[in-house]
Amino acid sequence: MKKILYAFVFLSVMMGCKKTSYVPKFDKTPQERAADQIKLVSTTLTSATNGWIATMPTQAGGGYGFFITFDTEQGVTMLGDMTNESATTLGKSYYRVKQDMGTELVFDTYNYISMLDDPNGAVLGGASKVGYSSDIEFTYDRMNGDSIFFVGKKYRQPLKMVKATAAQKTAYTNGDYLTAINKLKNFFTTVKYPYVEVVSGSATLKAGISMNATNNLAAGKRVTFTGVLADGMTVGSASAKFAFTLDGADILGGGLVYQGVKFVRFFWKDAATLVMYDSTGKEYVVKSNPTPITPLWLLIGTGYTSVTVANATTAPGWGADYVTRRADAANKMLTGGYALRLEQMSYAFNNASKKMTLKVNMPQNTTPYVGTINYTYNRSDNGVFKFTYVDADGNGGIIVPFMASLLAQRLNVDTFNIDYFSDPSGTILAQFKSIENPTFTFTGTLQ
Repeated sequence: MKKILYAFVFLSVMMGCKKTSYVPKFDKTPQERAADQIKLVSTTLTSATNGWIATMPTQAGGGYGFFITFDTEQGVTMLGDMTNESATTLGKSYYRVKQDMGTELVFDTYNYISMLDDPNGAVLGGASKVGYSSDIEFTYDRMNGDSIFFVGKKYRQPLKMVKATAAQKTAYTNGDYLTAINKLKNFFTTVKYPYVEVVSGSATLKAGISMNATNNLAAGKRVTFTGVLADGMTVGSASAKFAFTLDGADILGGGLVYQGVKFVRFFWKDAATLVMYDSTGKEYVVKSNPTPITPLWLLIGTGYTSVTVANATTAPGWGADYVTRRADAANKMLTGGYALRLEQMSYAFNNASKKMTLKVNMPQNTTPYVGTINYTYNRSDNGVFKFTYVDADGNGGIIVPFMASLLAQRLNVDTFNIDYFSDPSGTILAQFKSIENPTFTFTGTLQ
């Protein structure tokens, strides 16, 4: 009986101790915690007296940069790098910080961020109904030092904002953003073949750089590296979205990874020296090459899928033999009983299947027709192409005999080098050059 009594007393004491020492896990209600976080985000946004430098990729398009200020009356002003006007004219709108599935930053009147969501493609070139698949509502993620991070509510793209300095605020509001944008654009217009050197194993590779600064949905606001890898035969390529900054550009979405190196920004080291930095802080000077970094024969059928030859009697890069033979083919098509005109020709390559398709525009009076002539091809290890005629469709079959001087006597039997050709305007074209008949050369635009 005494043992039972002692056990009862012991349990009572222990229960009493547990009760008096218990501390609730949360000392505030969910509503109070939500209010605290709303206050934290709001205060952080409005307390940055010099504003914020923001970057954001879009899901369907490229990346974009902004300068944003928030006031305590729910007013927001911003600049954006999408157009000359948006980079120089402060747009004013309103914002809210509210609670939903988390603390949210909502731009609820039209502004430059809204332009990326505009369903009217005429506004900025986005897709009908969805624009660039970009958000106007963002969920708060975290803070780190002088940065605050949000994530798009629908498309899940990161919006990163870093506090601006007084000098940066002055630069943005004085119109220096557009000056900085144009400086980087002009560099990649003037320097035709820019590259950086990347160490890969025991090899130092040249990675050619191209920057598309347009708002094109499929290719705009992206930077691409392309170069020949250590084996001398394989082409490496990588692409990433970017946003313009006052001192260059930030590469978004985790950087551009090329041969194991993650590149994260462009930066003007001085007035004339553009460099890139990788994620470790290593510097890479952007240099200029006299010719394109990657030989064209390695890109035909992969990086470039077609060469379109103009409707002309002669053009830059056309040899005398080609001019004569094209004139002969044009005359035979016109006088061969069908009154067909020889106009634009397009050579489409598929390096995976090793097929080349020649499409010939061949109008009859005012009625357009296209003839298709099919080939296979082989490419040697040093870039020599050999084409083999396969067949043609109905229209193509009609013109194959008329085009014998171009096809049966040259394209079908000769071997060819395909290389870059710069026309008098500086435009880079592709040039086919017969090895057996060196004056049988012709050029076309690359696509």
